[in-house]
Amino acid sequence: MFEIFHDINWVLIGTLIAVSALVSWAGDVIGMKLGKKRITFMKLRPRYTSRIISILTGVGIALATILTLSVASEQVRTALFSMQVIQRQLTSTREELKKNEDTISRMEVDLFQSRGDLAGKEEELREVEVRLEEGAKKLGETQTKLSEMTAMRDKMYSEQQSLRKEKDKLLSEQDGLRKEKEKLLSESKKLETSIAALKKEADSLKSGIQRLREGRIAAFSDEVLAQTVITGSPITEAQVAERTEALRSEARTLLAYRFGIRDIEKVKLPNVTPDSANAARSRLAGANGRWMMRLTAVGNAVEGEEVNTKIETYPSVLIYEKGKVLYTHKFEPGTARDEIEETVSQALRTLNQRAAGDGVLRDPLTGNIGSVDSGDLIDAIDKIEQAKNSIVLEIVTERDIYSEGPLRVKCDLKKQ
Repeated sequence: MFEIFHDINWVLIGTLIAVSALVSWAGDVIGMKLGKKRITFMKLRPRYTSRIISILTGVGIALATILTLSVASEQVRTALFSMQVIQRQLTSTREELKKNEDTISRMEVDLFQSRGDLAGKEEELREVEVRLEEGAKKLGETQTKLSEMTAMRDKMYSEQQSLRKEKDKLLSEQDGLRKEKEKLLSESKKLETSIAALKKEADSLKSGIQRLREGRIAAFSDEVLAQTVITGSPITEAQVAERTEALRSEARTLLAYRFGIRDIEKVKLPNVTPDSANAARSRLAGANGRWMMRLTAVGNAVEGEEVNTKIETYPSVLIYEKGKVLYTHKFEPGTARDEIEETVSQALRTLNQRAAGDGVLRDPLTGNIGSVDSGDLIDAIDKIEQAKNSIVLEIVTERDIYSEGPLRVKCDLKKQ
């Protein structure tokens, strides 16, 4: 029972009493003073003025009470200033509550229906589970059959792959055989061409042999009869013609020397093929630098007949300078002569190949490039054989070597 007194806001009540007493006192004091002074308000009698003041005092007490309650209590402010808003919210809330109650009622009906549907669905589910068990059983059987079929398929696929590889292998072999056939056909055509060329060459050789039987040979096919160097900046056609005639004269001198004919005029000048002469003239006329002209026999010729020749032209460049060391080998004392000769001979063959690779032209008939003085070579071999200490053999160039050659070398010995 006494708990209600604990919930009362005694401070607020005390404040209201104090404010009311204060406002009453103030109104009484003001009324007394105004009554004594007999002050009038708006031309009213003092008695009415006192009543108005009393009324205003009551209004002030009410306003002060309301203000005090509003400051002291949030509930009072809400009741005074937000009551309409609260009422509207309360009405809206009641409507929503009613709607929710209707919704709940409909949901209860739906729930009842759903329970009925659920029972039917559960019955259907049990039927489905039965069918599912049967389906699972059939699925197991199907998977077993599928595994067997998969194994058969894999086996067939493996056999198919094997057959495909075999087919690819056969196709590859067929392609290889086709290429081999094409290669053989190509080689057959080349052989036919070579056979035709060999027959032609054999006919030429037979003709040459016949001519050889009838007389002495004057020139061999591809033999270099003469060669010279021509330079100019640029070279003129007149120089080319002059060097061509000089080559013919040099070749005629060689032919006369071979047969011991003192009167060179009795030997016919070699005939130069027009194609080679024109080619040499077009290549050299107007060119700069150093060039080589070589006169070679077109075919075999016997004494007394005209020698057919052609002119070949090559750029002439410096290959080796004079004194260049081309080969070095150290011999120990007591080396056998056969070994020394074999080593030197092998060195000369190596130099022959090396010089050809560096650009020195070979003799088209013999394939040689240069020469070495035989006396100098034998003297060097003797000194190496007789040496008491280690000795180094150096093969060096005797002069500047150009493309036209020949490669002339000498042997230098240095003691260790």
